Amino acid sequence: MDLEGWSAVQSERINQRIIVGAAIIVDGKVLACARSDPPEMAGMWEFPGGKVEPGESDVEALVRECEEELGVRVAVGERVGEDVLLGHGRALLRVFTAELLDGGVPQALEHEELRWLGTEELLSVQWLPADAPIVAALPPFLKRQ
Repeated sequence: MDLEGWSAVQSERINQRIIVGAAIIVDGKVLACARSDPPEMAGMWEFPGGKVEPGESDVEALVRECEEELGVRVAVGERVGEDVLLGHGRALLRVFTAELLDGGVPQALEHEELRWLGTEELLSVQWLPADAPIVAALPPFLKRQ
């Protein structure tokens, strides 16, 4: 690859948005959140999380997003699965395990509904397509608890 090509690749990576998600696991079950918007995604299920803001690490963003979306503090653990390309390559989804702190109980502050799902229940909801590879990678994490 020539210098111009390398520069284009680097520029694309810099402009790529990072989205982080939390696989909050309690007693062998993971928290799933039903989206309330936008309309085309309402009712589909996802992991809580959101965009990493400039100057934030993945972990800092995930802690902030869980506080904003669920009203809980979390300790971020290990990665679940690989990065998932979103938006025609304009963003990457990264999901980490997370543990609730201070006896926190998640609240649906920005979601339509919350559910705790065990391994056998993971496919009982309609996940966003981007979350499917993460859901597939989850069972070993759920069995550890």
